[in-house]
Amino acid sequence: MEVATDTVLQSIWQGAIQLGNGPVTARKARILEALVPVPTLCLQARRGHAHPAVLSDGAEVMPELPLGDVIAEELGLDVPHGTLIVIGQDDPYAAWSDGEGLSYHVGELVAEVLLDVIRQGVFPLRRENDALYFMACSFHRLAGAAGFQHLGLVPAAFRTGLAATLGAYWTGVRSSRHDMSGMFLEPNFLESERLKTFLRSVDAGFSAPDVRRAPAGLMLFAHRCRSYEAWLKEVELRVSQSLASLQTGSDMHLMRAS
Repeated sequence: MEVATDTVLQSIWQGAIQLGNGPVTARKARILEALVPVPTLCLQARRGHAHPAVLSDGAEVMPELPLGDVIAEELGLDVPHGTLIVIGQDDPYAAWSDGEGLSYHVGELVAEVLLDVIRQGVFPLRRENDALYFMACSFHRLAGAAGFQHLGLVPAAFRTGLAATLGAYWTGVRSSRHDMSGMFLEPNFLESERLKTFLRSVDAGFSAPDVRRAPAGLMLFAHRCRSYEAWLKEVELRVSQSLASLQTGSDMHLMRAS
């Protein structure tokens, strides 16, 4: 879901955004950084943010005014270059204090990161939905890895959170609460032929890669924090190569069939 940077700026100026703290926020940051190995700063919005927001520190909240500089100046926080800024909802995340609730929320946040990758324009417009779908497939599979479950990630809840945010994006509704399609209610939503048919109907270029052909390791990076910009470059290279490989394999299959 597109983030209104001017709203974020106003909220900071009005004192409605502050540093998130507490054990639940620490757990969330730990799991999120394991999935997306980028320095992460978790902020808490007291009002005005009904949906989680994910932005890079370099996102311009006004022309030539990066979000990281505003946070450093207004909140007195250290914001290293390449930091991912996560703005959560009200209060000390009480709604997500259990494993399932927290995992659902992390699923929402990972989906927001993927949507920001698309907004950054790292993939050609005609391949954006393929790339988004393929990255989501990889995270869908990664959630089942033992290492992430040891961190407290509940796979089904994570996948449902992923589905909620991606569903709102693909159907164009304001939030998952307004989606009446029913396509994004199940954790295995990416395997749904109905979803693939829908995506083909709104994007003629969508090639519906098979979920099983999306390697779980596609979005698994060596766990060393790198800047968001460096991570984006790695994602672009990996995903582009994987999609090209799939296309080559499909072309060879068609040649054999003919």
